[in-house]
Amino acid sequence: MPTVDIRPEAIGSDSGFDQTGTNLLQRINDNDTNTFITNISSANFDVLIENSSAYSGATINNVTVAVIGNTINEKVSSASLVVELRDASSLLQSSTLNFTPTESTQTGAAYSTNLTPSIVDSFTLNGAVQTVGLIIKEVFIRVDYSASSGKIILPSGKIHLMKGKITL
Repeated sequence: MPTVDIRPEAIGSDSGFDQTGTNLLQRINDNDTNTFITNISSANFDVLIENSSAYSGATINNVTVAVIGNTINEKVSSASLVVELRDASSLLQSSTLNFTPTESTQTGAAYSTNLTPSIVDSFTLNGAVQTVGLIIKEVFIRVDYSASSGKIILPSGKIHLMKGKITL
């Protein structure tokens, strides 16, 4: 089954991190673990998740929230990030992700209840951490889907077939 990672595309609100607004967003959505944010007090963020045409018209099997991060050093032996996955109208899932000084990718449980492409396209994510000293490097949602194998509709235009055959 194919998967696609969708990332934050807009910041709703944030507080308690060393970066704010667009700077915070760019550090957690750039697919680069060399850029990051660190909480300097109790902190939270709300982000809107991007859409992808990859799963358009497909059956969504499940989604998994993932965060790459670690604590700042051995003095902060553990820190927890609570992530809430929401659609346009409600909380879908809450997960607690636990980090240590060693960089790791932590994931919530796969969520699969009544998912459609339009629901996935409406995702927002809230993250909250209480322990000072959590480094968040990347935030994304992995979408597992089954591509549609239905008919192709061509209301007008032409198809130019270079090789092979078409069976009608």
